Order: sequence, then structure tokens, then C-alpha cells
Amino acid sequence: MGRAEFGSPQTPRSLSMASTPRTSDNSKLQRGQACFSCRRRKRKCDGNLPCSQCTRLDMEDDCEYIDGGKRAISHILEEDIFRLQSRIHDLENPQRHRLGRDPSIQQQHHSSAPPSRSSTPRPTQPPRAASEPSGEMIHQLIDNFLPYSSEFGFFLSGPRFRQSALLALPIGHPSRPSPALLSAVYLWGLRLSNQPLLFAQEPTFLARAVNLTSTGLSDTHPQRVMHTLQAHVLLAYFFFASGRALEGKYHTAAAISLSLSSSLHLIRSESNLPAGTLPPPIDIIEEGERIHAWWTVMILDKCWAAALGEEPGFANRENLDLVDTPWPLEIDDYPRGHLNPAARFSQTMQKFANGTPTSDTGMSTLAMIAKASFLWQRADALARAWKPNMSPEQASAVRRRFARLDTLIDDFRDALVPPNRISHPTPTMTRALVVSHSIAHAAALRIHGIFAHTDIVAKRKRLAAARSVLGIIAAVSLRHFQYINPIMGTVWVGACGVFLDEIAALRARRLGNLGEEEINLRAFFSRAGAAIAAFEVTCPVMQSQISPMIESCNRLGINIRATV
Repeated sequence: MGRAEFGSPQTPRSLSMASTPRTSDNSKLQRGQACFSCRRRKRKCDGNLPCSQCTRLDMEDDCEYIDGGKRAISHILEEDIFRLQSRIHDLENPQRHRLGRDPSIQQQHHSSAPPSRSSTPRPTQPPRAASEPSGEMIHQLIDNFLPYSSEFGFFLSGPRFRQSALLALPIGHPSRPSPALLSAVYLWGLRLSNQPLLFAQEPTFLARAVNLTSTGLSDTHPQRVMHTLQAHVLLAYFFFASGRALEGKYHTAAAISLSLSSSLHLIRSESNLPAGTLPPPIDIIEEGERIHAWWTVMILDKCWAAALGEEPGFANRENLDLVDTPWPLEIDDYPRGHLNPAARFSQTMQKFANGTPTSDTGMSTLAMIAKASFLWQRADALARAWKPNMSPEQASAVRRRFARLDTLIDDFRDALVPPNRISHPTPTMTRALVVSHSIAHAAALRIHGIFAHTDIVAKRKRLAAARSVLGIIAAVSLRHFQYINPIMGTVWVGACGVFLDEIAALRARRLGNLGEEEINLRAFFSRAGAAIAAFEVTCPVMQSQISPMIESCNRLGINIRATV
């Protein structure tokens, strides 16, 4: 099957490390000196960097040595949780992180500087009993939110949530969703209402949601862990969509820490690691929600790290080996018995990263987005690792990583499910296909951008990837697209930038009338740009990204607003 289209890594290791043996007698490597990968898999290691086992399995990037003896996996998790909690603390206290620990400096800064409007509101005292909107408004807000909830990281069963949320019981009752979760849903319902009178209440709803989420784990609600995690994810998307990246990163870090401490990465694991803080799921739907929760947090982390050009929170290379949770099914497939009760899984992400065939194909809409997000973030990390002044050895190492990742991206794009193969797709599924295909092509665009200025083949592949991104949004019907995942602003604008650069270069070279190539590029871009411009008003981050793109179009004589 050809590449499916609509219409027409982790932190890079130092590249200066030489591949030298760690012992002078590889046949008698001392106990505890094997690389982490060989020790985990109980393979014989020769002590090289990378070792022969990792080289044979095409896992050179994952060959690492840990001095001082073997660490238990639980210790690794504890370090991750501690690191993420420290990051949360730094995000909560940006001035302390920047100014150091001198209390006199902190006090001086605190007394002279006004409070930041973008800082996350924090409760100064225990909150009073939470209040709710009227019953009629609750119905309206929930029904505004649920049709687009998957775009903002909602991983719970929609029908089950709606049924419990609309019960005629007070907020905080254990039969209803937790106050933290309800407040985050109401906030998004307000944002999606398209009613100016409701928009005016957003600061109040936002402060309440942040307040209740910050104390969600101290609640007595039976679902406080999963519901607080869901609230953090919804708030992270809300802040990212609002152009407030610092607060978005704060809630992302909180979600990662909570998902790790709850062992959501070890659902159905073949290992015998200790369980997290959660009790066993009450049924298969709840287990499916937990599987969806893990991959939703991973998507949130990977996508926004790539969009911001930063390292993801879940960045430790060892962690790739620790993810045993299976790829998610469609949420409706769990009660239909599509997940074998006896099935167990291991190294889900590692196998995908190595191109290892598995029986768990992972081609649900959420799984496709998760895989595409992983590839996009790895491509971004590799692009940031490339430096023009690298030594020949370093450049060669990057090119080897480039070749492996390029193959993995191409294989994944070839395996993507085309929309015409899905019978009766729902609006949610259609949007998910747009997001997964677009992010996968964005990964190809990013990786070929490394060499596009010096390699004509890489330049052509980057333009082809940009055309694929724009071809999707130009071809699909927008009747189900009033809102979409806000990460798409970054994806679209990146593709538009490649097209605009190509059009500008052709314009600079021509001596007279437009050539055929430039005419075709302009016509194609006008159709895609018009579709993208329609999302300019959906959220602040889209507006901040799309508006400058539209101005660049105007300077090139491409008026896309007129065609919306």
C-alpha cells in the first residue's frame, strides 16, 4: 500500500563519546559492568560503546552504561518522579528558580515586582465548598465540550462521564465526577460556547479549575487520582491553547508525575513490578480509560515539546524501555472484548522505535497519534542536535541516526490507515486522522529540514512532506472542524513556511511572468491556506501563529482571507 494521504528521541547522547571498550578483557567483563540494555535482557555484553549486542539489534542509541552497580527499575521511576516534581516546583516558583536561594534577593524582588498575569493561580487557603453553575448551564457546558473533548486530551468514557456528571447530586458526591474534573470540563465548555456573555466568566471558571485541581489529590473522591490527572491534562491543553506555555508545561509535568506514580505505563505488563497507587480497575472500560490516559499524557508531552523546541518531560532514554502498556484501542472496543483478558505486553515503545513487528499493531486513532507524536519529537530532537561545525565523526553519527529515523517515519506513514478505508467515520475519528497524518508528515518535514539547504533530495522531500500536510486540510470537509487540537497550528504553520519560502525563492529568480511551477504552488497554497485561516479565531495560540502567516501571504500577493 502506498503512503496514505488525504486528497492529492529522546535527548541526544553526546556525540563525542568514542566506541571504545570499557574493559581491557571483554571476554571476562566483570559483573555489573554490562550496558543497561544487555543487563535488562540478560544478554552477554562485550563492554563496548555501543556494544555488539545493541549494534546487532540496531539499538546503538539505547546502549548506556550505569556505573556503580545495577539500579532497580523502581529507583529509576523514583528519580523520574523526583525530577518531575522538582520541575513542577520550579514552574510554580519561576522567580526562585531564576534568582537563586538568597532569601533577601527573593524578598526584594517579591516586594518590588507586580504579580505576573501569566502565573498559575495558586490557592492561598483551603477552598470553600465548591459551587456549580445552574443545572441548565451544566448541561450546556458539557454538551459543548464532549463533541470536541478528544482534541483536548479527554481520555475518559464520554457517555459514562456525562451520565454521572448530570446526576441530580451535589458537587463532590462520590457518584459524580470529582470537583477538579468538573471544573476543568466547565472551563472548556465555556471556551467552546461561542457566547460572549459566557466568555466574560472565563477568569472565574479558570481560577476555580486551577484551585480545585491543585488540591484534587487531597480530596476524598474515590476517583480522585484519575480525575485529577484528567483535570491536569485538560488544563495543560487550555493553557497551551491560550498561548500560556509556562502554565501548560506546569500541568504537563504534573500529569506525567501522576501517571508515573500510578504506574499507568505498566498496565498489562509482563514484568512483576510493584503496582502503583491505583486500585484494580472496576471493569474493562475503566482499564481502557487508564490505557488511554497513559498515551494521552505521552502525546501531550511529546507534541508540545516538539512545538516548543524543548526536551519532553519524559525524556530519560532508559524510560523508553519501561513502557509496557499496550497501544490503545478505540474506547468503544474495550467493552466489545477486543482486548484479550490474558494478554500481557512489554516494551511497547521500544519495539516501535526499533521497528520490531508485534501482534499488537496499534492502529487505533489514538495509537496513530501517539506514534506520530513520538516520531515528531524524535525528529525535532535530532534536528536540534545537528550543528554545521560538527566533527566528521559526530556528523557521521547523526547521519546514521537520521537514516534510521527516516526509515521509521516512512514506514509509519506507509502504514497509516487511509480515511477511505474506514467505514462511516465519526467526526472525532476524522479529526484524529487529520491530526495523526499531519503530525507524521511534520516529522518527515522536520528531519529533512536538517539537510534541505545543502541536499536537493532532502529539499524535495521536505517540500513533499509540506505538501502532504497542507493537502490534508485542503481536501477534507470542514463541517466537523469547528475546533481541532491546538497543536495543529504549529504543524500547519511549519508546512506553510516551507511553501512560502519556495514561492519567495521562485519569485526572486523569475525575470518576467509567473512560471508554471510558481503558479501551481500558489494555487495549491491558496486552497490550503484558506482552510487554515478559518481556524485563526478558534484560540489565542492559533491566532498568534496563523495571523503572521497570513501577513506573509499578503506580502507575496496571496490573499487567502478573501477565499475563506
